[in-house]
Amino acid sequence: MKKLTNTIRIILFGLMGLLSFSSCQKWLDVQPEDKFTKDQIYKTEAGVLEAYNGLLLNLASDNLYGNKMTLTNLEVMAHRYRITSSTNPFIDFQEFQYTEASPKAFFSGVWSGLYSTIANINDFTTVLPTVENGMSPQLKQLLIGESIGLRAFLHFDLLRIFGPAYTEESKTLDAIPYVDKLSTEIQPFLSSELVVSKILSDITTAKQILSAEDVKSLADSMSYKNNRFNYYAVVALEARVQQWAGNKEAALAAAQEVIDAQDRFPWITHQKITANGANPDRKFFTEVIFSIFNNKLYDVQKEKFDSNLQESDILATGQNNLVNLVYENNVSDYRYTYSWPEASTGVAYRTFVKYQDITDKTITSRYMVPLIRISEMYYIAAESTTDQAQALSYLNTVRNHRNLSANITDYAQFENELTKEYMKEFYGEGQLWYFYKRKQKTNIFSVNTGDNKLNVTNAAYSVAIPEEETNGR
Repeated sequence: MKKLTNTIRIILFGLMGLLSFSSCQKWLDVQPEDKFTKDQIYKTEAGVLEAYNGLLLNLASDNLYGNKMTLTNLEVMAHRYRITSSTNPFIDFQEFQYTEASPKAFFSGVWSGLYSTIANINDFTTVLPTVENGMSPQLKQLLIGESIGLRAFLHFDLLRIFGPAYTEESKTLDAIPYVDKLSTEIQPFLSSELVVSKILSDITTAKQILSAEDVKSLADSMSYKNNRFNYYAVVALEARVQQWAGNKEAALAAAQEVIDAQDRFPWITHQKITANGANPDRKFFTEVIFSIFNNKLYDVQKEKFDSNLQESDILATGQNNLVNLVYENNVSDYRYTYSWPEASTGVAYRTFVKYQDITDKTITSRYMVPLIRISEMYYIAAESTTDQAQALSYLNTVRNHRNLSANITDYAQFENELTKEYMKEFYGEGQLWYFYKRKQKTNIFSVNTGDNKLNVTNAAYSVAIPEEETNGR
């Protein structure tokens, strides 16, 4: 098996060096204002909470979930936006030229960024149980359980990007390393099958910790529950992973557990979307199970989606409003009407406003980017059940809550309708490309072709491990 070197070893050695250095009694006799030793970080409950929040904030960087893994790059790879110029910075992503400079830099940043956060999680979960700072045991357990669940989440996205689609033939091939401890030892590349096993092991551990009554009670009392990797985020991740691995019965069971907790993630209502006037909930935030906080979210909106941008710069579906085809020209669909309105200034077509700023700066969802939402659990359940009527019921439940009254009644159309639902539901959330890869779609809808159809090969789903990890092996 391949050995993990370079990037991750640098991360680990850097952390170990910091820990050794910070254990000294003095740090050049002066503590810089922006630097803290480990003793200082863990000395108080506030310091621990700040360190934990730092893990989440790292994930909101531009190269990770704050933009490129959600709003832009992965969406371009799924042919969501019309790009016509050969000089457009996204052209290589659209054409699946992943060895060109821009995609290489992006994927290298994803690799190092996610593994860096994983290393910090490992440090956090190792040290926190050993400190005595007045924190309650329940709060410690809550943070540890959420962190372990988050570690599984990050490894799964690394697997979905850099590993092969999961099949009987590919599951034994080398995929990625699983780093579940802070160590300077070289970590081996594992097969997809082994990585999935380790992800599920972390999920089991996280569920055991977070399901304890006193920990659940504490979690329920805390704010921003859908901005934390809560118990239901862990179970939802389990549904995703089991589906990826083709374990339909287990995927259905996990998805159903989250569905059974629907009251925690209530469906959006038309009143909730519109009644706030200048503060519409275009993200359907009541339904979000886990999200990240990006305080630069509106910079991304203005730089990539604003209707006043030049046609060559804006990410949209073009003058022909091909987004109409995605939503089948159904203006009743909340996802279409409120996320893709006709531009009132600038370009003369529909533009993407899901992440456009709102007036009330105190609304907690203002900076949130959804990463897991309840509708996905219905899609997973629909795809996993052997009961065809139940499958259609799951699918129609989401459609009905998107204001689509016409139910899908012919199971022969299920696969096509499920694909359309993924296209409609997750604009700007980065999930469609993963769906295509899992299904190994060879023909996808594209806003960049004359007939809106694109034949794709395995190259569309094959992302190489960054060179800094493979050089010198």
